[in-house]
Amino acid sequence: MKRILLTLGLILLAGLSIAAVRTRSGDSIDHVVDTCPGVPWENMGNLTASLTAPIVTARDYSEVWTDIADANSIKWTAPPEAETLELRFSTDADGDSTTVNIYVCTGATDRDGVEENFTLGSTLVLTGGTQTGNHSNVFVDTITETEYALVGSTIAGSAGNTMCIWRTPTFGYKKFVIVATTLQASTTLYADARWY
Repeated sequence: MKRILLTLGLILLAGLSIAAVRTRSGDSIDHVVDTCPGVPWENMGNLTASLTAPIVTARDYSEVWTDIADANSIKWTAPPEAETLELRFSTDADGDSTTVNIYVCTGATDRDGVEENFTLGSTLVLTGGTQTGNHSNVFVDTITETEYALVGSTIAGSAGNTMCIWRTPTFGYKKFVIVATTLQASTTLYADARWY
């Protein structure tokens, strides 16, 4: 009887190990990384002033990453493992309205060593809600989006006086620059990120 129970236990453990392997690549079975964000929220930065959107003839790497003042932008480099990015925002008060442009780039140069260019990834219109945020303010509870390079994004929890989350594939982009084209007077907008 003990031998039967031991055998059944080993079969069960083997079954659990196999269940953890969920995808196939050709004939081989690959291990799968957990598809939930594996890191806590990280503050990307904050905005206290609006900025006119960079014109399309002034979006090369140095003009966006280097020349735009840090006070007018959030500049963030995604970690190598980030395939999906989640952003949440917080602002000073319920009803605060902000419009942000998110510019994306793969890096400083292309594979030929030529200076790379930023492209407009998305435009988000953000509205403050009432849930208390982690920066002594409130979370943005409503996000509406116009997609550009970051197509296929989703918005979770919009218009519920809770924390609204914008989720997007990164498509291999590693440099993210956020500017507020409109920002309520005397307001600080915070951006937090996590990824998987």
